[in-house]
Amino acid sequence: MGFLSTLGDIFRILKHVFRQAFRRPFTYFYPYEDRPYPERTRGRHIHIRENCTACAQCVRACPVVAIRIDKEDRKFEKDAALYFDYTRCIFCGDCVAVCRFYALYHTKIVDISEGDKEDLLYGPDKITTLDRDPLEWRGGRFR
Repeated sequence: MGFLSTLGDIFRILKHVFRQAFRRPFTYFYPYEDRPYPERTRGRHIHIRENCTACAQCVRACPVVAIRIDKEDRKFEKDAALYFDYTRCIFCGDCVAVCRFYALYHTKIVDISEGDKEDLLYGPDKITTLDRDPLEWRGGRFR
């Protein structure tokens, strides 16, 4: 009974191996091929400074205090420079939901890994650009 049971297990495993050998792979060739993300993916933020009124609603809505506003770095009167600390951000979307002026959006860019922890503090120079061509950007829409 032990030998036949073991032989049956081996054939069951081999059947599964041969069935999977002729299917498409489950993985993606990561740096060169992007994984398709769902429509409502919450990735890196983008800040549109022209729409921002520096009301600080996004700062108050953030449960982990990952957003900081610097009103000294102004371009015009009702302007504020946002700083996102991605070591703290949990991508809950509260900051985007509370913004009445459509100044904050989530993108579908989820690969924000950096070499240093300090590089995950995104200032106005990084948070207002996509860092890549929109045609290569995953998704095509902000919301």
